[in-house]
Amino acid sequence: MGSPSILKTDSRGRVTLPPKFKNESLFEYAEDNGCLILWPVQTVRKFPKMDDLPTITLNAKWQQEEKEINEDMHPAIMAATPKSALKKLKEQS
Repeated sequence: MGSPSILKTDSRGRVTLPPKFKNESLFEYAEDNGCLILWPVQTVRKFPKMDDLPTITLNAKWQQEEKEINEDMHPAIMAATPKSALKKLKEQS
C-alpha cells in the first residue's frame, strides 16, 4: 500500500469515504489482516458499450411458456394472513 489512510465513521457508524471515491457508486472490498481494502467496480451502467455480447434466442417451447407467464395478470390480494386472503378472494368472486 502506497499511502494508507484511516477511514472515519459518522455519528451513525457509516464509513466516510475519501474524496477520490465520493463519485463512485459501487465498491468491492477485501479484508487483509484487519485492514479493509476498497476498490471501485466498473459496472455495465458505467460502461454501457455492449456490442460484443452474444445474442441468445430461446427455443419455441420456452418462449411460449414465458409468454403465458408474463401475460397472466391476476389482481393482487393484499392481506395480513392467509385466512384474510382467502376471505378477500371469496369476496372478489
